[in-house]
Amino acid sequence: MTIKHAYRRLGNTFVAEAAGFDLRRPLAADDVGQIESAIATYGVLVFRKQPMDAEQQDAFIRQFGPGRTPLFKEVAGASATLIDVGTVDDSGNPISKDSVQGWYNLANRLWHTDGSFLRLPIRLTGLLARELPPSPPPTEFADTRSAWASLPASRQAELEGLQVIHSVIRSREQVGFTADKFDPATLRDHPPVTHPLVRVHPQDGLKSLYLASHASHVDGWEVERGRALIAELIEYSTQSRFTYAHSWQPDDFVLWDDRRTMHRATPYDGTHPRKMRQCAVHETVPV
Repeated sequence: MTIKHAYRRLGNTFVAEAAGFDLRRPLAADDVGQIESAIATYGVLVFRKQPMDAEQQDAFIRQFGPGRTPLFKEVAGASATLIDVGTVDDSGNPISKDSVQGWYNLANRLWHTDGSFLRLPIRLTGLLARELPPSPPPTEFADTRSAWASLPASRQAELEGLQVIHSVIRSREQVGFTADKFDPATLRDHPPVTHPLVRVHPQDGLKSLYLASHASHVDGWEVERGRALIAELIEYSTQSRFTYAHSWQPDDFVLWDDRRTMHRATPYDGTHPRKMRQCAVHETVPV
């Protein structure tokens, strides 16, 4: 008998394994609604055994909103909305660490929220394990909703109302990819943007910290003071009690809510290919 929409909690405060879905096929409207509800509840959903090809993965994510537009023209993908974030391209050629895509992958090791440097940031991100090494490196997630809820009321009052400047330059410069290395069109098309430090989730009204390696400084504050606050809150939100490390299995598809989580890749320098494909949808209105 097919299990329909079962969820099993994996993390301490968030993350669940979802059963009863075949993501290769178009979803019924009720199924889309149930995934939206579950992702709001758990923050991260793990779907096992989902061997989607590029067309199927693209079709899946577009059921949840407008597909991501290309971020950097030099970063490869199977389509405009998909990005390959593994160690080799589809032809099996190693991705050079000195290439734009190599730097992109390196920056993924920083705690971040996808696309927070965009005026319409990423809302949901999905990552598919297409080919894994024998001991695949985990991907780590942080629950910024529970981190916010654990703060004393006095600290919450100090943080609410603060606005943070996000910039793609800020995250990349932390791994050595400075502004002069960007294509001028990328910098022109992605100017710094401002988002609230504390976000309210539209589905349940709960608040979370909105943090990322792209977060540069606090609007109206001296830059270094703002960066110190951002670093403090990222460190607080990534304590073990708020984090989960996903141990990848072949054809795992992990979907997460960028409004109330952060994530990061962990180092992998092995010779066995690691092929991962990312997809995402944007917000439809500024946050």
